[in-house]
Amino acid sequence: MSPSPRSHPLVGPACALLLLALAGCAADDNQGFDIPGDTPPPRTCAVDQDCPNAAFFFCDTAVARCAPACRTPSDCRADRRGEYALPECDGSPLGCQCDLNRCLPGVCAEDTDCGADGVCRDGACVTPPSAELADGCEVTPDVVVGRPGMSVVFTVWAHARAGTPLVTREGATWRSLAPAVTGAGTGLRAAFTLSEPGDERDAVEARVGNATCRARITVLPAEVPSGGVRVLVVDELTGRPVPLATVAVSSMAGSVTASTVTGPQGAAWVPATGEVALSVFHPSYGYLTLSRHDATGARDVRLALRRNPLDRAGGVRGAFDAGEKPDASAQALRMGVAGLSVPGLPAELSPEALLGPEREVEVGLGSSRRRLKLPSGAGVWLAGTLPTEVRAPGVTGVCDTSPDGELEPEAAVREGACGTRAAWALQGALPLRELPLNALEPGTDPLLLLGQLVPGSPRFASTVRRDTRFSLAPTPGIDTGTPDLEAVKYSQAVSFETGGVRLAFPFAVRVPELPRYRDAYLDRAYVLAMVAAPGRGLVPLGLGAASNVDPADPNTDKDARLSDAGLVLVRMAPAHGGLEGQPYRLVVAATSGASRDDAASAVATTTLVAELPTLDFDPRGDRPVDLGSGFLGIPEGAAYNFNSTTYQGLAGRQFRADVDEQASLVRVVFTDRSGRRWTVLTDPASAREGFRVPRPPAGIEDRTAWGDALGSRARLQVEVLIVGGAASGDRLGPARLAAAEGPGMEHVSDLTRAVSALDVGRPEVTWLYPELEGQALVRGSAVRVVVTRFKVGSGNEADGHVRLSLKGGSGCAGTVLLGDEDVSQGQGQVELQLPATCSGMGVTLTAELADRDGVPLRPPVAAVRGVDIP
Repeated sequence: MSPSPRSHPLVGPACALLLLALAGCAADDNQGFDIPGDTPPPRTCAVDQDCPNAAFFFCDTAVARCAPACRTPSDCRADRRGEYALPECDGSPLGCQCDLNRCLPGVCAEDTDCGADGVCRDGACVTPPSAELADGCEVTPDVVVGRPGMSVVFTVWAHARAGTPLVTREGATWRSLAPAVTGAGTGLRAAFTLSEPGDERDAVEARVGNATCRARITVLPAEVPSGGVRVLVVDELTGRPVPLATVAVSSMAGSVTASTVTGPQGAAWVPATGEVALSVFHPSYGYLTLSRHDATGARDVRLALRRNPLDRAGGVRGAFDAGEKPDASAQALRMGVAGLSVPGLPAELSPEALLGPEREVEVGLGSSRRRLKLPSGAGVWLAGTLPTEVRAPGVTGVCDTSPDGELEPEAAVREGACGTRAAWALQGALPLRELPLNALEPGTDPLLLLGQLVPGSPRFASTVRRDTRFSLAPTPGIDTGTPDLEAVKYSQAVSFETGGVRLAFPFAVRVPELPRYRDAYLDRAYVLAMVAAPGRGLVPLGLGAASNVDPADPNTDKDARLSDAGLVLVRMAPAHGGLEGQPYRLVVAATSGASRDDAASAVATTTLVAELPTLDFDPRGDRPVDLGSGFLGIPEGAAYNFNSTTYQGLAGRQFRADVDEQASLVRVVFTDRSGRRWTVLTDPASAREGFRVPRPPAGIEDRTAWGDALGSRARLQVEVLIVGGAASGDRLGPARLAAAEGPGMEHVSDLTRAVSALDVGRPEVTWLYPELEGQALVRGSAVRVVVTRFKVGSGNEADGHVRLSLKGGSGCAGTVLLGDEDVSQGQGQVELQLPATCSGMGVTLTAELADRDGVPLRPPVAAVRGVDIP
């Protein structure tokens, strides 16, 4: 059992603190957020002395009202407060907790907090809901394709009338409906084993009260003909088979030796022996390659594909709680962050799908207006004014009704046109006087600031809508390679105005020693507290953050609220909104601000994932959570040759990286301009030795290329993972994950314990001046370009130069200039001076990136501008 307040940032919170920048300017009348269960005396105040008794009340300046004060939990009880007793404390079995010197009603974390006769629902102890209230249910996964011997764990979600989530104490009664599976049980989940081969049919049933729901199962024959490999291809997020996918076998040199196409059950047999690259290609899905697969020893393979993340877009639009009109003396900034749960590894999503596209939000500041750029899932507003509507992008999945009504539910699922996720929101208020002075400083990390502020505030609440359905439509502009996410329509609405639960559990997490990137320690760490909801994804329940600058060493800086360096204070809520009984997880990520401060730097991130068995109220961090393992090192030496011939020490299409020896899996991810991906899986030994990325079969697009006329390189990201148990013998590599009898590649996110990623991106050069095609320049003008993900210079640490060549005009043709100095303090701007002898109409300026010897990169990275020089 534990106390109250709560915080909820996930992938969108990086946005919410851009909002805080506004706070430093606001100074007019505002109000804070009314947290459910917070019942301060109805007396307004400006200082503590305005309250009935300064020993028992203080003035909460966020709402200009008196609030019950305390120094110990006993200060909240009637025998101590006398005439100032608090019914919400004395009338509840959970009592009150003294949290940040304020009496707040206790919040339960699990059923055992509520005794033998009660259960914990939405943070409160209630009478166990009857299973007879169930009006419907859903089994996840609802479709399974596999082979005999495969074990599957099913989960049930039940709901009452009007779709209200229902979590009964007993869960469901499970049974098998067909010889294809064996198993039975009771509870929220049950395990079944596939046995006899058979076509798709209802095979597993869950019953909650009078409501029943089922899962359909297909069992393939156990025998695989010799001389080849059977490949089963399924949709990672729906379990449906993927027909008409091309399965190709390639030699270690990258040449295709055989190929075939999957049938209606998603399976295909392809001839292959020895060590090969095994790839699956489908235009609607991300490509997947198993590098160096043993086709003789592992002849039955199961591969899970993820749909192209930007081909379809949609989600929900949300409304935050507008709050009451503030008292005259209240001065507070209200903010909110909303999103939809994240299925699988977050790296599988595009940044746009995590945060939503940026937009401008206008906020009134006294007599002036301020415009802020925020992701679409974030809002900021002054108390007493209406909040901005937010939009949360969603990821395709399953639905039992088609939200837009255009397709039958099963057709919508197979088209990737719908999804069901848990919608979540974090919203709260901070008094303006509590905001740090540096909130307005350029370069402030909003997520870092939010993670440092929320654990020290009791005025944040979380709302979860577990069964949120939405539609997805083709993304405007996707056919031209320029997806326009701002034009996406969000037809489904969800309200976050009621049903919040406070962040009631502050505690500390001990962050392991931070690794180094570019000879400097990573300079910030974030802790996300989540619940893992099967079939929905990860739902954020809390946040904490710390910097590593004073001093810059292996440990995060000491928090004045805690006893030691390396501890991060977190504040979270219990599982609620129908997620009760699902497991908690801590996701601890460390990164560097170098990518924001230096245009040449890649984005380096290392992450640990740990189970959180129980929630603890420990505001001083006396019992810090120990993650039990350290971070993986950053794979900063990773390199890939995008050419088909040898280049810069690598063979054609060869990848090589010196990765952490603790890892069990390496993912090399290419992304083209439409957000479509090609993921290559390999083991760490192969990554260190080097392997070839196969060429795609004829007629299939090569996603290692950007997709433009120049044949530019795609974006590159390298991920190193520990998958499986903590012991080295329990760790899973690509061979065991892809094996038909293995745990299944669709469960990689559930099994991942650590990830280290380097987002190399792609080098680019763009024109800053002249900014327009055909612009007139004076003779001898200085021109300027912007270079990203490429370090200009002539030393050993540099990547090379900007090479400017001129054509046309008089005295221009044949001129080649080299620039190797960043004149913008890390912003990647390079300036070059045109010769005074160059003039004429229609002069062509070609800026391209070159190596340290001045030789243009292959494939080329260039930008062309036509100008007139009278």
